[in-house]
This record gives sequence, structure tokens and C-alpha cells, in this order.
Amino acid sequence: MNGKIICPLCNENNTAVVERIKTNELVRLWKRQNVDTSKLFQNEDILEKLVCNNCGLKHFNPFISGDNDFYSKLGEEEWYYLHEDKTEFEYSNKYIKEGDSVLDVGSGRGAFLKHIDKKIKYTGLELSSRAVEYAKKDNINVIENTIEDYSINNKKSHDVVVTFQVLEHIANIDSFLEAAVNVVKPNGIIIIAVPNNESFIKDCQNHLLNLPPHHLLHWNEKSLKYIAYKYNLEIVNIYKEKLTNIHRKWHDTIVLSKTIHDILGMEIKTINMSFTSNIINKISSLIVRIFRMKSVDTQKHGMTIAIALRKIKNA
Repeated sequence: MNGKIICPLCNENNTAVVERIKTNELVRLWKRQNVDTSKLFQNEDILEKLVCNNCGLKHFNPFISGDNDFYSKLGEEEWYYLHEDKTEFEYSNKYIKEGDSVLDVGSGRGAFLKHIDKKIKYTGLELSSRAVEYAKKDNINVIENTIEDYSINNKKSHDVVVTFQVLEHIANIDSFLEAAVNVVKPNGIIIIAVPNNESFIKDCQNHLLNLPPHHLLHWNEKSLKYIAYKYNLEIVNIYKEKLTNIHRKWHDTIVLSKTIHDILGMEIKTINMSFTSNIINKISSLIVRIFRMKSVDTQKHGMTIAIALRKIKNA
């Protein structure tokens, strides 16, 4: 891994290595969750975590994505599909009007439709056949297809395009975003929601769901804004979710653990399997449970950030 790596978003040769991660440690962490990723990483000893100094996007090099076996195993966990109380659903609903045609890219089982309080035409796109089956049981229109293939025959066909917690999984950002822009009508709205890697999750060690082969990209406000610049879109609004009750104990544990690490002069790492760090994390979790600590005032935001973009009519 020599030389600069081209940023997958801005295509500039201006990246810097933030951290190097041993893949054997990553494999061990996934095995603790009964998910075997050894075949995916068998040809790589080290993953680089990089940041683009131009657009702010962080990503892993090389890109190693989860395969069907990986997501089939992950999908056996009921929580993977059932966490449907996302705040970005409520946020996005206000941009939808009666009678709109709405495309939900990476829709899962189509949970977003249940949060829309108007009569609309809804289409979901999803790659998981299992999620499509769930949607069919609920009579929700979800198609097993990619946005790239779907866009070929559906240009300028939707008033609103949403994609929730998807863009962090995508290696080929250009083809995905170009297709999303193509299917929205002039003056239509595109809403993108991703994990906010400037929130408390940046200090969460061993956070598997934010690591390869699940998440390949780490987004923040700067990198989301760059999408508007690159694709000639107008920024309508940026939304940062407030800390939700479902994440409150997790947040407080991470903040306390980070504080203890700082006091001891220990570095927070993406993967940290040291005995001392493990003890600190367990103690922090125990203290939060026993004393029901209130969230630290300096941390105001939860884990999700969303951007609403308008397709310029004459673009």
C-alpha cells in the first residue's frame, strides 16, 4: 500500500492514512458475533483507514465488501431488520407531498412507508431477497434491484428519492449517486442519511457495524456537502439527529470510556483488543447502568446525519 490513494468521492489524490488495522483482529471480532469473515480478508493482512483532506470523506483501503454469506449470516439477527424507529424517517416525511412518487433506495422491508402520512406512490429498491419477502408479506412495493439498473428505464420519474443508512456501504459512489440524481425529477428532492462520524461513534472502539466488510465509508457533514458541489445540487437542509433514548446508554458508556482513556494517556483506536482497554469499557458500562448517568451536555447529537438536496431544474 504505497503512495496516495484516490478518494472515491472527489477523485482527488489528497488522502492521508489515519490508522492501520490488522485484519486478523477484525476477523476475531466478527467471530465473537458468530460471523466468519476470514475468507473475505484472507488476502489482506492490513487495512488502511484514510481521510481525504479535500472533501473530508474517510474510507478503508482496500475496499472489502460483505458477500451473500456475510449478509445472510448477519440477517439471521432479528434486530438487523427490525430497528425501524429511525429519526430520519420523520425528518424526510416533511419533504413529501400528497401524490408524490417516492423511491426508497436500500429500503429493507419498506419500513419508511409506514412513517409517511400522505397518499403517495412508493417504490423500494433492495438487494436482500429476505427483506423483499418481508415487504411482500406486508403488501409493500419493494423490488430486488440496484439503483444503477433501475435508473436505465426510470429517468426523471420520482419526486423524492431517499436512501437511509446505505451510502456508507457503497464502494462505487459515482455510479450510485449519478443514478439517484438521474431518477429524480427536476426540482425534486434527494435525501441521504448516514452515520455521523463526527458524533459520539467516532470514539467507539470495536464498533463492528461501522467497520468492513459492513461499512466501507465514514461520512460527515463536510463530505455530504461535497455531494451537492459534485452533482450540481442545491442544499436544502442538513439534519443532525438529537441523541435518542435507544442510544443513550451506549453514548454515555463511550463518553465515560473515552474520558478514562484520556486520563490514562491511552489512545482511542478503531480496534482495540488490549486487556486494559477492555476492562475500561466494561467498567464504564457498569457505572452507566448502576448510576443511570445523564448524557454529557457537550455531546448534543446522536449518530445520524442527513442532507436534503434539490435537483436544479435547468441542470
